[in-house]
Amino acid sequence: HLMVTVSPKRAGQVIKALESILDVKTVHSVSGSFDLIVVVQAPSVAELDAVIDRIGALEGVDRTMSSIVLSTRIDR
Repeated sequence: HLMVTVSPKRAGQVIKALESILDVKTVHSVSGSFDLIVVVQAPSVAELDAVIDRIGALEGVDRTMSSIVLSTRIDR
């Protein structure tokens, strides 16, 4: 999961750019310290790192914080 803070009035632009990244599976708009939670799925750690860097470099992205899912305890 990649938490993303977006510059004011740039959410649409950022979401459109995220749509073009195939490793981006889901984008949630959320309340709180971050504006978006982006679910990223990559085949390797190196490719995950590259996707996170690509997202962080998007115009309108101010800050990112990633959390890698190690295991799923409950999935309903």
